[in-house]
Order: sequence, then C-alpha cells, then structure tokens
Amino acid sequence: MKNYIGLIISFTLINITFTQIPCILGDVYVSEGANKGDPGDYIEIVNNGTNECSLAGFQLDDSELLEDFTFGNVVLAPGGYWLGYEDAEGSFNSGLAGSGDIIVFADAADNLLTVNLEVAIEIIDGLELSQSFTSNGIGCYTIPTPGQANMDCFTFISGCTDMEAINYNADANIDDGSCQYSTISCILGDVYVSEAANAGDPDDYIEIVNGGLEDCTLAGFQLDDSEDLEDFTFGNVILTPGEFWFGYENAENSFNSGLSIDGDLVVFADSEGNMLTITIDSSMVTDDGVELSQSFNVDGIGCYTMPTPGESNAACFESCILGDLNGDGGWNVLDIVTLANCVLEGNCVNIEYGCAGDLNADGGYNVLDIVTLTNCILAGDCY
Repeated sequence: MKNYIGLIISFTLINITFTQIPCILGDVYVSEGANKGDPGDYIEIVNNGTNECSLAGFQLDDSELLEDFTFGNVVLAPGGYWLGYEDAEGSFNSGLAGSGDIIVFADAADNLLTVNLEVAIEIIDGLELSQSFTSNGIGCYTIPTPGQANMDCFTFISGCTDMEAINYNADANIDDGSCQYSTISCILGDVYVSEAANAGDPDDYIEIVNGGLEDCTLAGFQLDDSEDLEDFTFGNVILTPGEFWFGYENAENSFNSGLSIDGDLVVFADSEGNMLTITIDSSMVTDDGVELSQSFNVDGIGCYTMPTPGESNAACFESCILGDLNGDGGWNVLDIVTLANCVLEGNCVNIEYGCAGDLNADGGYNVLDIVTLTNCILAGDCY
C-alpha cells in the first residue's frame, strides 16, 4: 500500500513540474481574433508546440504598452486553445476597433508578436467574419471558429444578394450595390416624409408615404437626421399609391439615429443623393399625457397631430390656453373683447383661437364664458 501511495505522489509531482514549463512565443501565438460580432470581440491563442506549457506572465493588449491583461497559470496542451472575450472574467478589456486594430501578444520577458486586424466585414445573413492567423502573423478573413481549428480563408464573391432583385446572385456573399428591380424607382417628392415623432411610447418613428400614382420601390433611398446620410438605406421596399412605410428607431430594417425631443431634422434622400429635409419642432404633450407626432405635407409644412403611424394623418392639433382668445400668451381686456365679438357674431368656432373661449366647458360660447373670463382677469387667476 505504501508503494502505491509513493507512486501516486511521484506522478503528481512530475505532472506539476511538467505543467510549469513556460510556453515559447511563436509556438504559442494569436491564431484568431474578432473585432465585431455577437458575442463581442474575442482573441484566440493556440499552442502549436509539442509540449504542454504555461502562459503565466504572458500579456495581451491592443498596444505595445501591455497594460491590459496578464495571464495566470493557464496551461495549454499541444494543439490546445485559450479563448477570451472582451471584458469577460480572466480575459482582456481593451476593445478591438471595428475599423481595424492590432493585437500584441508578449511573453514574460516582453518579447512581442503583433498581428494586424483589418476592418471588420459583415457578409450576408449578418455574419461578422473573424480573422485567422498563422504563426508568422499572416492573416485572412474566416468564418468564426472560437476555440476550434480555423476555417479556410473566406472567398469573397461580390454581387447582388437581394432575392427580390432581377439580377440576384445566389453565389454572392458580399452585396456590391448592383441590385436591379423590375419596379420603377420612387420619385422624391412623390414619396416624402409624412409624419414623425421625436418622443413617446413606442419610440421615435418616421413615416413615408407614396403620394404618386404608381407602384414604386424605395431601394437605395436613405434616411438620417443629418445630411451625412450614414444611418439607414432602404432595400426593395415597394409602395403602392397612398401606401405608407413607417419605422421605429432601432427596429429591424429601420433607422437608428434618435430624433431629439428638443427638435431635429429628418433628411430623406433618393438613390442619387437628392434630398428633402423637414424640421421637427420640440416634442409636445397634451393635457392627457399624449405625446403628439408632427405631420407634413408634400412641401414639408408640418403641424402637431395625434399619432397615426402607418395611417392617414390626423388633423392639426389645436393647442389652446383657455381665455387667451388673441393668442398672445396672456389674459387681458383684448381677450374679453375678442370673446364678446365672436359670441355676438356666433363665429367663435371659426376664429384662430376660438377653442380658448369655452371657459365653463359647456361645449358652447355664451355670456357665461364672458363673465368667467372677466372675473378671472380681474382676480388675476386665469392660469
């Protein structure tokens, strides 16, 4: 029995000593990296040597300052991988820029191996490619295989990837903007921004209407809240005459730029870069807590309306301050005169601020309203 125990202890000591052999930079190297995607950025290290070894003291960063991540006693068997996701426990924190970055891998003696990550590329179906590397740092785009053997270099085939296009290329995996459609392109001005909301529940939305006489496609049209037009480009969205497209902020196949509650722009452009711009005023809430939208005609003239996303616009909302018959923001004898005149002529409903005249809320305009207005002006408590 004592001999067995001795053997067990002996084997254990041998194993512990063996796993403390430090890895050799070059035998271990960055084999894959991803600078965009779901889940987040990741880095993969492979042991391409013939011995089990420890990464203790090795470092990872996206600069030669090496201030990000230092490995503990991570033991890699021959052919084994270490995989780390950004901000995960026991992993690196420096994000890898989607526009391109570097990964610096160093041993405990500060010898460095650096690989260059190119700009992140998304192929059809929304798949973000990773980038895989040889021991010499030579890389190429690949289908992501974190923690597994790398795929072959990805072969890019450019073409039209929209199945609704007449020149759809089933082999294409990168859209080159060449798609063509049998339906005629919409004409800017026939299609225009007919409604928008910059506050409320649900979120901000934008509505487009086809005010023309023919079916047409919005393919290539763009939406943004600036003339940079970097936000949203339409696919082959076909609108029949009088039909609406509407999209909510951050929804699938919609815009992402939020519309400021303090006022903003909506820039709508055709595929040739011609633009129509509308101005959204600051958001407004009714007494009932309804966030109003703003509706527009073909000339971009707008007014506050009750929200009707995807439907015909409601009438312009009349905002009335009770008693302010002349719309100057206060209450004085001019309001009494205006109310008295419209009551006598029976046309209060037709004057600009007539909705402010029904002070006793009986649905009409009469001497009781005049008395109520006069009393509150004398008392200074019309508010």
